[in-house]
Amino acid sequence: MRKRVIMDLLSTTMTSKRTCSRAAVASVLLAGMLALTGCAAEADAISPAAGQKDDSIRLADSYSTSHPFARHGVSVFLEKMEAAGFDVSYFPSGQMGSAQDLAALVKSEVLDIGPASAAYLEDQFPLSSVSDLPNMTDDACVASGAMMDLLGEGGILYEAEYRPQGLRPLWISIIPGYEVMTASTQVTTPDDVDGLVMRSSGGAFDVTMEAIGATAVSMSAGDTYEAMTRGTIDGTPMPYVSVASYSLEEVTGYSTDGLNLGSVGIPYVISEETWDALSREQQASVRLASAAASQSLCDGLNEEREAARKKMSDAGVSFSRIEGSDAAAWDAILADVRVTWARSLDKINLPGTNVLSAYEEAVKRHEK
Repeated sequence: MRKRVIMDLLSTTMTSKRTCSRAAVASVLLAGMLALTGCAAEADAISPAAGQKDDSIRLADSYSTSHPFARHGVSVFLEKMEAAGFDVSYFPSGQMGSAQDLAALVKSEVLDIGPASAAYLEDQFPLSSVSDLPNMTDDACVASGAMMDLLGEGGILYEAEYRPQGLRPLWISIIPGYEVMTASTQVTTPDDVDGLVMRSSGGAFDVTMEAIGATAVSMSAGDTYEAMTRGTIDGTPMPYVSVASYSLEEVTGYSTDGLNLGSVGIPYVISEETWDALSREQQASVRLASAAASQSLCDGLNEEREAARKKMSDAGVSFSRIEGSDAAAWDAILADVRVTWARSLDKINLPGTNVLSAYEEAVKRHEK
């Protein structure tokens, strides 16, 4: 069984037995991304029979291999797939396009698997940002399990948003427990955020920013460091475990602690056509690898939270614990955010309230 390289320009933590150069990838992209099968000297790809999917899998995302999504999730998926006999290629760090591009590449079957972020693709997946709403759960395993109830076959999100677009979610990368992190403003109460310019990933976070009186500026997490350094933004919502991936402890002076401003859920999807072309045995292998990635990821995220907070503290970040009357003030505002989000979707004939209720019920079910 041939085994393709796991492409990585930033890290060597996930490698395979072959290597391809940056120039080789560039030449493939310039050719219209028609091959994506490795270096030119290795162009002896297997040609499957018509209608039959071969055993190669091309996965891409926008995260570096140091990001928890890659370390705990994607790496496990790739290992399980390789063990099952698949020929896998991984393109991290936005090598195949930005977070906004990758779902389209999966739809067109240029890629086999990639993330479909509701925050970045709000026009396509408005209902799926339900996982990004505040004060749902701070347990990553509860959040991922609850969302997969909605994203799995027959689930309300699968039927409303993914199936009509020819996409099938395999697992979801979701980090709950976002805090308010700022360069120079200590935040304890909602009034402290009023007037601040805050980075937002979009979707439900835009509703949250408006509710707390902040001005939302849409940008990727990777651009946050420079924006905070230059003073373009005052801060950003961010979970502790993601801070080190973007070196934000270097530019963050203050952070809330225990706020749970929201989450960002990012399903990794495969096109229905690609899925249908897999044999039953191959589909079973993909399901098992996806389940293993999901469990490893949520466990890893939960385990790393305190260590990530300590690293921020050691770097000089000052924390404001949200409790007592301050917590009550935040809770009142954030509860309204969920209702506002749902009703805004109801008004455009989308089942916002039904999706919110389904997710809240799923969270309760997984918390037991």
